[in-house]
Amino acid sequence: MFFLTGILIALLLVVIVIYLWNIRKAYDFFIRLKIPGPPPTFFFGNILDITKTRGTSIAIKQWGNKYGHIFGYFAGHTPILVVSDPDVLQDVFIKSFSKFHSRRPSPIVNQQAKDVSLFNAFGLRWKRQRFVINPTFSSSKLKQMSPLIHRSIDMLMTKMNEQYDRGEPFDIYTYFKRFTMDTIWSCGFGLDTDMQNNVNDPYLLNSQLIFAQNKFRRVAIILFMLLSEWRKVLAFLFRSINFTRYWLRRYIPVTKRFFKESPATWIMKQADEMIEKRKQIGHTGRTDLLQLMLASMSDEDFIQDRPASFEKIGDTEVETPLVRKITKHEISANVFLFMIAGYETTSTALSYATYILATHPEEQRKLQEHIDAHFDPETEHSMPTYENVLEMDYLDMFIRETLRMFPIVPAAINRESTEEFCIENFGIVPKGTLITIDIYSLHFNPDLWGPSDPQEFHPERFATKRHPMGWIPFGAGSRNCVGMRFALLEMKMLLVRLLKTYTLIDCGEKTHKPFEQLQETFVITPSELCVRLQRRDEQHE
Repeated sequence: MFFLTGILIALLLVVIVIYLWNIRKAYDFFIRLKIPGPPPTFFFGNILDITKTRGTSIAIKQWGNKYGHIFGYFAGHTPILVVSDPDVLQDVFIKSFSKFHSRRPSPIVNQQAKDVSLFNAFGLRWKRQRFVINPTFSSSKLKQMSPLIHRSIDMLMTKMNEQYDRGEPFDIYTYFKRFTMDTIWSCGFGLDTDMQNNVNDPYLLNSQLIFAQNKFRRVAIILFMLLSEWRKVLAFLFRSINFTRYWLRRYIPVTKRFFKESPATWIMKQADEMIEKRKQIGHTGRTDLLQLMLASMSDEDFIQDRPASFEKIGDTEVETPLVRKITKHEISANVFLFMIAGYETTSTALSYATYILATHPEEQRKLQEHIDAHFDPETEHSMPTYENVLEMDYLDMFIRETLRMFPIVPAAINRESTEEFCIENFGIVPKGTLITIDIYSLHFNPDLWGPSDPQEFHPERFATKRHPMGWIPFGAGSRNCVGMRFALLEMKMLLVRLLKTYTLIDCGEKTHKPFEQLQETFVITPSELCVRLQRRDEQHE
């Protein structure tokens, strides 16, 4: 017995030594390629350096200032190649997309879904899901969704009127969050919610909890980075923990005193129930993301993705196309994905736009005059149409400049190479290399954004043609954000309605302080945005 135990301990020690030796060898990756970067700490890589800053993007920006447009760092012992050279990015995201169609797996999304969503899918699975989801955001579908967006905007404007009557500074960011959540559930999934009036709506509360500071999630993300080889095991483990908590709370009520319900698991269960309910009802007459996915839902639980091929039928060669179906589990995963993508990101972008308006009164006046030129300022309740907002070039430039200065989710803009590739002056980079961007160095590069100072807000810079990879807040190429057009439409329609009626007033330190120390988890956000409203018709009295 003791002999067997000794052998097992010896084998375990050998495995640990081999594992640690391989980790040690991993840190030679960038040295072999002669790519500069911050020196890693054994096992942790550069994670400890990142924790000392306000987020990964800030750390990357600081390293970019020191090491240039191409450098590398380590998440645990996983090498991450960082690029802010627009020509290299154009090769990665567009010209050589076939080598870079995969993303780095996200621990946030991976923990929740039984199957892979559009965000984490790779290869033919990504192509199949993208084909099913793309039509949701066509021009015709966006036109059909416009009345639903207006309904949410009407609710928000009612709340703005209540805040105006109080005459006090208030946190407008919280209202944007309720607005975007109402809109995504309505336009995406056909659920008529009332989150702007009911702050205790369970959909809103659980969605907010997903983005709240969470020690369990922080530990999970760190483990995903440190133990990359065990990613699938960890994802299964965390999903099992969440499911166990859900099961205990549902079937053994006394355990509710000991276990909090996982908000992600709750939302995934709601997604499953929505799918079953919609299947029973049939087509509702609404054109939304859920309906389009259900129309392409497979009866199978798993789809074996194969490339298009050719087969002979008689003397004729016929193409066998890609499968154009999506599984029920993939639909649930994408409901969760679009909920988190359409909620926090758009509300945060609106908060940045509002911050710029409040702190740059001359820019706010110019945008209001631009809006007045397209709409009668006396009819504050008139609804901007899809065609109206497309014509508003200065509004578009204003939003683009906002997102240049305040990128939202740079962590999501990454790729993993499926083949080796060459970078000029560095040589061949191996297959499987993870690539991310230094978005601050890219968006504030004076060579790309001059002659106006990139540190200053200047929407007119977008009137000049720039490098196509100089501005990528939504990613780029075939795998850019599928909901980009919807998000921009939502923002434009809201800003038109808001600025037709109100002027946003800077409240000094209450307005500025949260933007001096932005925090990054997955999204780069302020803690709040305090402003005061002034009616435009009273300004001229």
